[in-house]
Amino acid sequence: MFEDDEDDDYVLSEFENWYDENFMYFKRESKKEIGPTLDIYIFYSGVYCRVMQELKSAVRKLMLKQYPLIEKEYRPMVLEYIDWVVASAGHRLLLNLYVLIQDEKEGVDLWEKYPDFENWIHLFAKPQQVDLITEADLVKFTTFTNEEKKELIEEENKDIIRFFNLQENFKKEYYDIIQPIVFRYYPALQDMNYDGWIIYSVHIREDYEDYKYRCEHIETFIEYEFQEEDIHLKYDEFQAKFRIKYNEKWEREHPFPESGMKENNST
Repeated sequence: MFEDDEDDDYVLSEFENWYDENFMYFKRESKKEIGPTLDIYIFYSGVYCRVMQELKSAVRKLMLKQYPLIEKEYRPMVLEYIDWVVASAGHRLLLNLYVLIQDEKEGVDLWEKYPDFENWIHLFAKPQQVDLITEADLVKFTTFTNEEKKELIEEENKDIIRFFNLQENFKKEYYDIIQPIVFRYYPALQDMNYDGWIIYSVHIREDYEDYKYRCEHIETFIEYEFQEEDIHLKYDEFQAKFRIKYNEKWEREHPFPESGMKENNST
């Protein structure tokens, strides 16, 4: 009744599926051809696949070192999410770097393309500095003596520096596993100019922040004993449930003294 359509039997290759999922990164105003090109395939097979394959074990090892609570997880749906986080590390970075290399080849003005470029120079072209508390921050604390303010500032700044150093070390550890692998398989990066390195710094920071956010999310999920199916909650739904669980935990860990409860009940 109907003629056979050979196109109905066509199965996309892994490369074609990958291209379809990420085609937005390959749209160029200077290119008229539509669809995967040889240049994109060379990037996929020679850079993307090789980097992503090597990153998996290294990222998983780092994740369990930095966020040891994750190793205790055993529920299938949560383990599946953890596997996705590991497999996602470096994905967006590599695609953005491909775009960056194409921009450099075509002489794209990165200052014009990125309105925040000047701000990014100040943020990424020099080491991040810790933001410490000063006496000016305690002006409203009129009940404190000058000596008490100095002691408070000293103690608070110790904690701030300790936390800052921990966060910077976590970031450095991530960079130290990502960058050598990326540079090994994508040597074109070595030829970037100064502006290109600024954009590179933005992209690798974004990749790290994605990894960090997802790992912290998993640790919070485990620590506050969320149900397995909650791993797929939307952000707002998760936050609403988290607030309830946080308050419940705080109340368990800070119970009212019995005398205080009696006085409250009598009133």
